[in-house]
Amino acid sequence: MRKRALAIASMAVFLGWSAVTAAPVQEISPEAQQVVDYLLEDWQKQFRSTSIALAMENLGMEPHDSIRLEVGRHLRANASLARNLQFWGANNYILSNDEKRAAKYLMGIQRADEPTPSLAETSRDLDIPAEDLTSRLRFMADAGFLKQDSAQELGFSLADGYERWGGPLQHNFHTVHAEGEKPFDVW
Repeated sequence: MRKRALAIASMAVFLGWSAVTAAPVQEISPEAQQVVDYLLEDWQKQFRSTSIALAMENLGMEPHDSIRLEVGRHLRANASLARNLQFWGANNYILSNDEKRAAKYLMGIQRADEPTPSLAETSRDLDIPAEDLTSRLRFMADAGFLKQDSAQELGFSLADGYERWGGPLQHNFHTVHAEGEKPFDVW
């Protein structure tokens, strides 16, 4: 029975069938709701997998970590809102592209069983200024991908369950810039 349900769900994604929308589990701020509405509309277009950060940018909103976290919590609690959430998981949409690069970088180091690099090394390797990187690492900890770890030179380590955190996409992203359209992410 489970295999049949999975096959039907896979066919639904392939054919672009819409997910049944459920009532939200929690109230969210008007700003967060605006982002959720944008994402739900964007994700109805074939192959779209736009992140929260890009949705906020497309809406002309200033980057705001607390709104991103609020939207992320809402999407986690309401996976039935969209097929993207059901198949790729809400966590896939929480991190910005730079944060996804940092996640992949840190996961690669973990897999290679190498010591966690310093902030300066990580900053250099990712070409992200140290101050910006520190802010992004804090956000990634607030989101649940990292945990603060004073034993590590970086000050953070991967949280338990990090392997599953990014869903099947594992923090991959591709942003498309098409003439006459706002940028969007694809899967």
